[in-house]
Amino acid sequence: MINYQSKILQTVVIDGILKSVKYWFKATDNEHSVETEGNWKMRTVYVMNDDISEHQVLHWLDLDTTENGKHLIKYRLQEQLDALSSEITTKPPWAVDTFKVTI
Repeated sequence: MINYQSKILQTVVIDGILKSVKYWFKATDNEHSVETEGNWKMRTVYVMNDDISEHQVLHWLDLDTTENGKHLIKYRLQEQLDALSSEITTKPPWAVDTFKVTI
């Protein structure tokens, strides 16, 4: 099970309308954790006032970043966790083979 943490780092409010947010998300499973920070330009109009809490803005961000039932930020974090848990690795093509000289 993946545990998510999130914070709103900044907001841009123009004429009482939430225009964008700077966010931080962290996803943790049993072995690994990944984090991301980004900016999201709000597609839906949300009216800000002095009573709006960080929790409410996070809820609006969740609604705004969800498409076809998929939370875009959390989905990408889950992909990263899945990649870290994968046992399959390959050497990149630009990596130089190292060798040992024995005398």
